[in-house]
Order: sequence, then structure tokens, then C-alpha cells
Amino acid sequence: MNTKDLDYFKTLVEKRNYTEVAEIFQVSQPTITQAIKRLEKEFQTKLVQVDRVHQKTEITRTGQLLFEKSLAIQKNLELAHKEIAAADSQKIKFGLPPIIGSLYFPQVVGDLAKENLLDKLQIFESGSNTLFQKLEDGDVDIAAIGSLLPINNPHFKVTKLGTRPFKIVVSTKHPLAKSNEAVDFQDLGNEKFIDFAGQFIHGKILHDYFEHTGIQPEIVQKTPDISWYKSLIRANIGIGILVTDEISQEDNNLKALEIKNPIPENFNVSIVRRASYILKPEEKKMIDILKEIRIV
Repeated sequence: MNTKDLDYFKTLVEKRNYTEVAEIFQVSQPTITQAIKRLEKEFQTKLVQVDRVHQKTEITRTGQLLFEKSLAIQKNLELAHKEIAAADSQKIKFGLPPIIGSLYFPQVVGDLAKENLLDKLQIFESGSNTLFQKLEDGDVDIAAIGSLLPINNPHFKVTKLGTRPFKIVVSTKHPLAKSNEAVDFQDLGNEKFIDFAGQFIHGKILHDYFEHTGIQPEIVQKTPDISWYKSLIRANIGIGILVTDEISQEDNNLKALEIKNPIPENFNVSIVRRASYILKPEEKKMIDILKEIRIV
């Protein structure tokens, strides 16, 4: 089977017009017609019905089935091209979310440098949700991923490093800072909140708490930057939620409070790669080092 025939067929299903498909690929219309006939012969079924009276191109049920399979075939071919093109590269395409990068990754930087791996890292810094998509698409081969629940996906190999809870974070000027008791999230409906912009775990957990407790507080600011997020809270513009390790003794004028009624979601840190991906020796060594990260 010619993969080009599948490209023609996939586009025909999307456009429903032979002439338009021919123009897109800059080939003659008979080229498209012959490609469809080859596929129909290959699968011994009618894939396309042409209603010449109403000038309509209809896709049969078996044609729809082949279309769905062709999407997966095309995705796997694109992934194969990316992996093969990078096979001889010394670079390691590594995804690293900002919070994991600042909190936990420094633990192993020295060991990576000793093994001459640090200079080989091509780091893609983004939120975990974005990195998971990049991992799936083959733009990243290994990633440190933060997830609210443990990752359970047969298409990926996952090494879980640890789990940490979230806490409410307030300015020391805020009335909540006067107490060391855990906070009932349901009592925060009248508070002003700082939210995370973009595809970040902390933005998701915040809104999951809103939904779980049925409150709808005012969002006064949104930012994708963790430093600015903490600065806004420090200035008492609003309160927020962060993984407990994000607030350290160096974070002056901030106080972290436990949540009295936590939901089953936490900050799970894992090393993830595609199950089908064959690791290079340097990548195996890197993963062994990353497994030494302690999430505490």
C-alpha cells in the first residue's frame, strides 16, 4: 500500500471534492481517482460513492473506518520520521515544567554534569499538559511530568518519583495568616484569588477545588509566571494554591496553610517516555539519574 494514496484519500474525506484534492497536491484529478481505486482493490471494498446527479462525494462506512485508521497511521509515520531523524543526534529532547525544574531538578544537576549529560540536554520548558502533548507528538522524548493523579496510560512508560500535597498560600498581611490551623476550602468563597494562565497543573487544581466545594470566588489576576504569582500573593492582592514545597523559608511575607478538606488530587511527579521509544545509552543513563530525585 502506498502511503501517498492514503494521504490523497484522507484529504478527499475532508474535502469531498476530487478537483480540490488534486489542486492541493498539485497533481491531476485522474491521479486521485486511481489512488482511490488502488485502495479499494487493496481492501476489497467500496470506499467512495460519487452521486453525479447531485454532484456529491459520499464516503461509505468502510471508507470512514479507513479514514480513522489512516489518522493513526499518519501520526505513527510522522513520529517515526522524527525519531529516525534524531537517532544519530547526541541531544536529549527533555521536557521540564518550571516548578519541577526549580524545586527538584537541581538535586541531580551535579550528577548529570559528571556524566557529561548536562550539555546534551535540549530542554523544553513548559507546563506539564503541554509537555505531555509534545511527548506524544515526538517533539520531546523524555519528560518530567506533574499530574494531579498517577499516570496510567499503556502508551507511556512511567516512573513515579513521588507525591506532594497542595496548600493555600496567603500574604502574612492576610487575616488567615494569624492562625496555624488548616483552612476549610469551602470557607474561601468570599476571598480574591490569583489564578495561573495557560496549561498548568496549579490552575487545574484551583478550579477543581472550586468545583468540588461549590464556591465561585473572584479571580483578580492571572499569570503564567510562578515568581509573579507569589509576588501578587505577597502584596496581598489575592490568595492562591501551590504545591507545599514551593513555599520555603526564603519566601518572606508568605504563609502556607494546610487544607482541611483535601480532594483526592495531589502533585504527582513522574518521569515519562513513550512506550514504543527505544532509548539511546545516554538517555538510559539520564533516566537512572533522574530516578534518584527525592520528592520531599
